[in-house]
Amino acid sequence: MTSNSSQVPPFPPQNKEAAPQIYFEGRPLPDNLINFSSPTGKELFKQALNEGYAEGYFNLSSCFSHQMDPAFCGLSSLSIVLNALQVKGAPVWKGPWRWWFDELLNCCTPIEEVKKKGITFAQFACLAKCHCDVTVKRADRTSKEEFIADLKNVCSSSDVYMIISFSRAALKQTGDGHYSPIGAYNSDKNMALVLDTARFKYPSYFASADLLYNAMLPLDKETGLSRGYFLLSYNPSHKTISLCKLSSVENNPVINWTALGKAFCKDIPERLLSEKPNTLEEAAKVVLTDPLIMSLQHILRTDVGNLDEISESGERDVSTIFNDVKTTTLYPIILSVFQKTQQNAPLDDSNEKQVVFATLFMLSAPPMLFKNLEPELTKKLEFYRDRGDMSPTLRHEVERVSGEMKELVMNFCACEIEKKPGTNVFCCNGSK
Repeated sequence: MTSNSSQVPPFPPQNKEAAPQIYFEGRPLPDNLINFSSPTGKELFKQALNEGYAEGYFNLSSCFSHQMDPAFCGLSSLSIVLNALQVKGAPVWKGPWRWWFDELLNCCTPIEEVKKKGITFAQFACLAKCHCDVTVKRADRTSKEEFIADLKNVCSSSDVYMIISFSRAALKQTGDGHYSPIGAYNSDKNMALVLDTARFKYPSYFASADLLYNAMLPLDKETGLSRGYFLLSYNPSHKTISLCKLSSVENNPVINWTALGKAFCKDIPERLLSEKPNTLEEAAKVVLTDPLIMSLQHILRTDVGNLDEISESGERDVSTIFNDVKTTTLYPIILSVFQKTQQNAPLDDSNEKQVVFATLFMLSAPPMLFKNLEPELTKKLEFYRDRGDMSPTLRHEVERVSGEMKELVMNFCACEIEKKPGTNVFCCNGSK
């Protein structure tokens, strides 16, 4: 029997109606949590205030705003605290007004990516360190007693604030990962005030400190690691980590946080593994020909990379750093790489700055970058990178640049370098 496309089927297809959209006007708090605005919540807050454990609440509440996207709990929590701390350098919000606002915190992770899946614990730490002083505490590495001690310290001060990263499910709420500032602590009942930034979903509430601690312990499905909390403060004299300038570079498709993490955690180690350099010159060429690295010269706040911008009253003697880098045993190797890749271009002032910066980068780069080198070559490179023979000025600069890369780059991509069984090959396992 042949088919006939014009034949009317015996059972005409039925028009299927789309499933009705379900809307919510908030969620009821679970019985284990106490609504801040309830009579019991007000009494708990009154006691906390009398105990001296609500000192930071008023600064937080005066700056409080709910998150502008369901995935912006981390960004919103941070913007509230930055405003409470009166951190300088806020982006322009509207008209002439500067204000920390969740949608304007686009350092470390692109805002469109945050909208899709939020930010991880490590990414929040990276973002916070771009703007203020931060102490990071993973719950599985911090005792409950230490957490409660930090609660008391934070809530008795208006100079330091706490943001917790926890599992909503552990509090019997819907959803999972969430961030919120802590507004007060009732020592008599051992309960903390959670200022929930998702006001469209839950109000602020008091929760047992024991329960909050336990809610930070479950592993994040995205990273396989526990969550924790952050202690944030601000000292105007402390310079922010200059790798944060990556987010402000315009019209440059190369420089961004995704590319930075990928270069350090994947691209460069994999190229060192595949190209198998036999000499330091070959290894340096692999690293320095990555398009991102030399682009960092004007982003990373090195005195060498910004010689024209340093005044005579600068904190460090720039000329000393410049000359000291040139006297290192690594400098001739980097110079040779530059001359070969630039086809023996003349070494003018601009080129010389590039070579000095490249040398400084190789002296400061985290060891994990070179873990796929052969053991003998790794040993030789570390000999050349040894800080024992450096002048105090150069050692200070190398340690500072190294610290910036460690604090942000390693915290951002959070690679854990593992050695493959039975081999000398190291790789990044990709965890955050």
